[in-house]
Amino acid sequence: MLNTKSFYVIFITLFFYVINLNAKQTQTLPIYNTGESCGREVRIWFIDANNNNIYDILFYDGCNNKPIAFSLLINSFNEIIETQTAYLYQGTIEAKNFTILIYDPNSFTYTHKLYYDNQISKAVLEDYTDNDNEPTTYEEADNYFYIQLMGSTLLITKKADIDVQSILLCSLDGRIISNLQNVEGWSQFSFNLSLEPSGMYLLRFIARDRAMTKRMVYLR
Repeated sequence: MLNTKSFYVIFITLFFYVINLNAKQTQTLPIYNTGESCGREVRIWFIDANNNNIYDILFYDGCNNKPIAFSLLINSFNEIIETQTAYLYQGTIEAKNFTILIYDPNSFTYTHKLYYDNQISKAVLEDYTDNDNEPTTYEEADNYFYIQLMGSTLLITKKADIDVQSILLCSLDGRIISNLQNVEGWSQFSFNLSLEPSGMYLLRFIARDRAMTKRMVYLR
């Protein structure tokens, strides 16, 4: 028979085993448009620190060797998945006035909005809704940008006034091939496609008040 000490050891072991079974797997997403230029990919992390199957910490790993952690409130029914990417839509993470949009390249839509709420001193994760003014059609980008292929150079020219902050060239599976940041005031942009195969690509235009997607075909 087990003595009392052995019983408690087994009980505690089983207890922590069950808790770990209920822990939500940590998810990490690359985040863009942060102004970081250290030459490596910066990321945000969703962490279940309490092992209660709910994310409760948002962790930002930037380039300045000063990681930042925020208490996190979940008001979302959509799961975070590893193929998604995040974009700093407005504000800064360090100043705690950020709004971050999380994008799903498989559905070509935003799924979450992540922002800092100063009233409760927490980051809040919500499901993204159309009330956030996210355009859902590819045609809107045509109203603002003219695209021209010149050999292996993709030339993009503004044809209407828009405060675009960054432009991303992506593959159809969401892989970011190239990222132009801090381009406010530019009238032309270009990407070098000489190392890319023929196929369809996505252009993501991130502005202060909207984000647009345009499809384009590249033939070598």
